[in-house]
Order: sequence, then C-alpha cells, then structure tokens
Amino acid sequence: MQGPSQSLAIADTEWANPPLDRTSPLPLYAQIKQRLIGLILHWDQPDKRFYSDEQLCAFFCVSRDTVRQALSELVREGLLTRSRGLGTFVSVRKLEERFEPGMDFMRQWEANGTPIQSTLLVFERRPADEAVAASLELPPQTPVLFIKRTRAAARVPVALDYRYLPADLVEDWDETAARGSPLHLLWQRVELTTGDFGIEAGIAGPEEVEYLHLTAGAPVLIRSLRYRSDAGRLVMAGHTVHRADFVRYSLSVPLSRHGAAAPSEIDTSGVHSD
Repeated sequence: MQGPSQSLAIADTEWANPPLDRTSPLPLYAQIKQRLIGLILHWDQPDKRFYSDEQLCAFFCVSRDTVRQALSELVREGLLTRSRGLGTFVSVRKLEERFEPGMDFMRQWEANGTPIQSTLLVFERRPADEAVAASLELPPQTPVLFIKRTRAAARVPVALDYRYLPADLVEDWDETAARGSPLHLLWQRVELTTGDFGIEAGIAGPEEVEYLHLTAGAPVLIRSLRYRSDAGRLVMAGHTVHRADFVRYSLSVPLSRHGAAAPSEIDTSGVHSD
C-alpha cells in the first residue's frame, strides 16, 4: 500500500490548487477529474501505482463514490488502468511535437501509437472583425470562414484550434472539410509558398478551462500561423492553444549556406495537421 509520503506529495503539487469549488455548477467528480488529468500528465513513473481511492478521498474531502466516478471516466478514456489486486496505473505518455517546415502533427502522433481525434465546435461564415481582417490583409467586414475545433490524443483534449479563411476561396466547403485538415485541402486548391509562425506562452482562460479541461491560470502554449499562396494572398490565419503539460515542443528551422531556407525549399508534402 502507498505510504503517507505519497499523500503529502499530492498536497504539494500545483495542479491541486485552488480547492474544489463546492458552489460551482460543475460536479465535484468532474472537478476532481480535471485535477487528476493534470497529475496524470505529469506522472513520470509509469511502473508506480497511482494514488488509491482512500488517499484521493482524504485529500479532496469527498466520498468514495465521487472519487470512483472520476476515476471510472479516466479509465474509460484510457488515461488510467485498474487491475484487481494490483491497483491503478497511469497509461498515457507525453509525446513531442516537432515544429518544422514539413511538420505533420497527426502523423507524428500516429507514429507514436496515439492517433489524434478532432471535434468540430464552430463552422461559420461571418464578417471579419478588425483583428481577423488585419491578419488576412482584408478590409474589415469581408466574409471569412471561421473554424473552431478541439484535438484530442488518448482522449485527452490537447489543443484548441481557431482558423480563418477568406470565404470566397472556400465557398464550396462544408463541415466535412473542418473535421479533416483544412490545410491539406488548401494544398489541393492553391500553391502555398510561405507559412509564418509564432510561439508564445500564455495562461488558460475560460475557453481553455471548458474545452481543454484545464484549471484557470494553467500554462498553455499559443502557436499563431498564417499561410500565403504563390499569388501573394493570405489564405489562412489563426492560432492554436496547446496544453503545456501533455506535449513537449521543439522548433526546427532549415538553413542554407545563405541563411534561412527560401520558400521554394520548404517541404510541402507533409503539412496536413492545421
């Protein structure tokens, strides 16, 4: 049985604060589940048993039924495994996404045995506000297609995508396009020559709490992007908010003898995930 030192380790972790909100409309088991996802994603001892029901009950000051409901969902979603007589174990792995010209996040995850699942949240044609219009170099109020979706790995929501495309370029698209890869479909329609990316740290706000199962103020990684066609037109812009606790990120920049690779040198064969 796990000893008292492990119970103290729970109380010392950042994911455990603030305490459960017993006035929140979000059920206690769901709040516990969110906290445990954070702990699971930081778990670095796959052969060590996870915390027992009794330890979690004592820490969260809830009934065993409440803890078991949270754990049952985590088992069903593949983050934990439970064996009679052995205990509970963490089954999810932290993976690495490599940012590079030929990046294909979906294939990277599949190669590591963890396919990506996407869930479409919004598919809407709307007038561009000033910020979106500026990002696409369009006049304000120009119609754009807005796509918002989550991406999950091992049933853990790991990224929240926001994409904007000129509506006239994709007037024949329906929701099927957004469930796949908008970027892959763009390759079939226009010749893309450049992709501009930015990466910055941030903290989880209301949407990240809701869709990525994070606690308010948890760290996130924000990746902005813009793609330009060979005609010089910006054809897609947006950003992705990534969980910072599930994936490691690396950046690869190709160089030539004259410096950064020219747009014509960029590998376009594998850019299918945005």
